[in-house]
Amino acid sequence: MKEQEITNRAAIEDTGGDIDIRQLIYIFISKWYLFTISVIILMVAGYLYLKTQTPIYESKASVLVKVEQNAPEELFLLQDMGFSMGKNNIDNEIGVFKSPDLISRIITSLELYTTYRYSSRFGFHSPELYKKSPLYVRMEDVEPDKIPGTVIFTFNPKREGYSVDATFTQNGDERSKTVILDKLPGFIELPIGKFYVAAQDGVAYGNGSLEVVISNPTRVARNYIGSLSVTTFAKQSSLLEINLRTENRQKGEDFVQSLITEYNSDAVKDKNTVAYNTSVFIEERLKDIARELGEVEGQVEEFRKEFQVADIQTQVGSYIRKNETYDTRRMEIETQLNLVRYIDDFIKNPVNKNKLVPNLGLKDPSLVSLIGEYNTLLINRERIEGATSADNPALKQVNQQVNNMHQNIVTSLTNEIRASQIALNDLERENTITSSRMRNIPTVDRRYTDILRQQEVKSNLFVYLLQKREETNLTQAAVAPKAKLIAKPHSSGGPVAPKRTMVLAIFFLIGIAIPAAILFFIDYFQTKIEGMKDLESLTNSSVVGDIVKADGLNGGTSIVIKPNDDSVISEMFRTMRNNILFMTSERDFNIILITSTVPKEGKTFISINLARSLSLMDKKVLLVGADLRNPQLSRALGIPKREIGFSSYLAGHIQDYNELIEKVEPNFFVVQSGPIPPNPNELLSKVKTGEFFNSIRKEFDYIVVDSAPVGVVSDTFLLAKYVHATLFVVREGFSEKDTIQFINNLATDKRLKNIGVVLNHASFQKSHGRYKYGYKYSYRYRYGYAQGYGNK
Repeated sequence: MKEQEITNRAAIEDTGGDIDIRQLIYIFISKWYLFTISVIILMVAGYLYLKTQTPIYESKASVLVKVEQNAPEELFLLQDMGFSMGKNNIDNEIGVFKSPDLISRIITSLELYTTYRYSSRFGFHSPELYKKSPLYVRMEDVEPDKIPGTVIFTFNPKREGYSVDATFTQNGDERSKTVILDKLPGFIELPIGKFYVAAQDGVAYGNGSLEVVISNPTRVARNYIGSLSVTTFAKQSSLLEINLRTENRQKGEDFVQSLITEYNSDAVKDKNTVAYNTSVFIEERLKDIARELGEVEGQVEEFRKEFQVADIQTQVGSYIRKNETYDTRRMEIETQLNLVRYIDDFIKNPVNKNKLVPNLGLKDPSLVSLIGEYNTLLINRERIEGATSADNPALKQVNQQVNNMHQNIVTSLTNEIRASQIALNDLERENTITSSRMRNIPTVDRRYTDILRQQEVKSNLFVYLLQKREETNLTQAAVAPKAKLIAKPHSSGGPVAPKRTMVLAIFFLIGIAIPAAILFFIDYFQTKIEGMKDLESLTNSSVVGDIVKADGLNGGTSIVIKPNDDSVISEMFRTMRNNILFMTSERDFNIILITSTVPKEGKTFISINLARSLSLMDKKVLLVGADLRNPQLSRALGIPKREIGFSSYLAGHIQDYNELIEKVEPNFFVVQSGPIPPNPNELLSKVKTGEFFNSIRKEFDYIVVDSAPVGVVSDTFLLAKYVHATLFVVREGFSEKDTIQFINNLATDKRLKNIGVVLNHASFQKSHGRYKYGYKYSYRYRYGYAQGYGNK
């Protein structure tokens, strides 16, 4: 029997658990006003939240970068061997655009390290006054990149001048100071330095305090680098899109425009490095050649005065014609030798170790090509150093190549000097032979010829250097910008962050979710039956009625049905009675079993009043107390409790059941439960139970059986085969919602016959939706056994 009781409890615990979406929607719709209020509150909160956020705008520009790949042939050979080539590529150009030094220069030139805004109220965002501030503040006598920490000024206008609250950091400690400015322009003296303050023409002072923040440009540059995006439009493309996110659209556009301008300026400087160094070299050599040429011309003048030479050319004309070829050749070699020595002195000078080597006038093609490749390699190395760290393998490789090529140039220059010297020696030998043939030419003529030759060499070299200087200047002027502007800087029409639509949508959804969650959890943890609405999920059984709470039963009987009573509860019992009579309309179907799931649901109350209501129809009605474990009929009817009853008959202590029947009212009889037996389940399973019901059904029009709760014990199932209808009592606000599914299971399994459900303790006002929960519960009510049953 205990196993059967456990099965009953398990049947209740396993019921329910599924979520009824349709009913959940019904609950939400019925509480529409809660959703409306919540959405309004959350939308207002979302609007206020957006007021506290800083709007971010995106400034864009598109540029086409001219990428040059003019690496020396030696580097291409290294690339073929598997080594990385230190060439200029688009990734390097992107790195240059985001160079901290480049960004810092722009921040400093535009003074973006100083921000102006009016103090906000209630934590709302105050827009930055870029180029619209009524005041201008800068730090005097200190370079911007030397500004120590962040300095905050708060200007409060007074009748005359301003009261300024300054906050700054000194030696790691935050300090503050209040200063009064009587007139503008003026100065604010702080321990960290002096600040100049002036009024901006044409800008009126607004309402509130003006907050001025001055930061170190290097720190500001880091923030701009984080907000700056430089990307290619497509793979292997040199078309770049520059995006910058800033609080102020005009500031973003100005920054992007300055970034492109500064990038082109640096690119032009890089391209003009060779020409610039060549120009410097030419200027230095022109000074030396001019001085040397002046000295030679002075020697000519002194020679003519000393030796009174008027027309020496006529005197030595024939000699010059004979030696014209010799002089021309000697002049070319000496010119070339001087150029080579100039370059050799330049490259051997430690000061010029990493400078570009001037390449002009050399006749040796291999030496000219070698110097050009060396200069190109120096430029590429400088670009790589700006974009990578010193530990980069590519940079180390390029440094090694520079050192090797430098040594090759030195060796080539040395060889060129030796070759020129050998050529001069050969010419000298030829000249000695020729001079021996000219012993008759006066020594004066020979010395004068030497002086003129020196003068001509210096003069030709001077003219040559002047020509090269002009060519270098033309080269510098003809350099085109490296980044061609495709789309000028422009800003988005609205802020890209925060996204107002998304934020408001999120707050809208939260406004819907909050009341939905509250209603869900309120209804989720409301596991009690709350009204007739909860009984709609009954499947194979029907609701025969609902009974409101009866007042005035404390200390008295449970009988509320009276003759000729038109109260609400009497009408409800009449309605329920009629429905039950319809269920038992067939002939001889007159035994009605009344049960519930657990105690205190009102089954005894319903049993007594149903029996009384049937008796008022002039029908002979018997109320049987079949709840042997917890008999309550005598107390509920207000009659004395008898020592004998239904249990006495089943146990064989009473042979004639007529001894058990007692009259309560005309047509209303009762059989009490009797003493509580130790084995009620075994007693009800005896044959005498069937004999009892088969006998009394012939003597009474209706028999109402008050049985034990089926959710606690299995006694009632032993009586089910003798009854014709079952009235299952549930109590509003007390019975669990899982009881509905339990009743459905009983009807499906046909463990109880012809089930009708009655809602006890019903309320008129409540009209709750129904919802099934997987709430698990256990019944702690224990039916007790009477001690000394045998004695009784």
